[in-house]
Amino acid sequence: MVVKSGRFGPYVTDGETNASLRKGDDVDTLSVQRAAELLADRRATAPSRPAPRRAAARPAPRRTATVKPAAAKKPAPKKTTAAKTAAKKTK
Repeated sequence: MVVKSGRFGPYVTDGETNASLRKGDDVDTLSVQRAAELLADRRATAPSRPAPRRAAARPAPRRTATVKPAAAKKPAPKKTTAAKTAAKKTK
């Protein structure tokens, strides 16, 4: 068992399990029995389960334009082109 100083304060470890020291525990006066108790308590508690992840928001499916049947379409009127007249040459 080793007492180490970590990011969130001192903790005791046996190489496999880590247990934080309580507020009343002091690193200098920590006994082997107290360290064993902390590790045993830590092993007895079930590991905390991570919160279930929410599904990522998916974009709404694109709606395709609905094609309405057209009422009887009238054909577009044909454009009449003026007949080209040949220009007469004058002498």
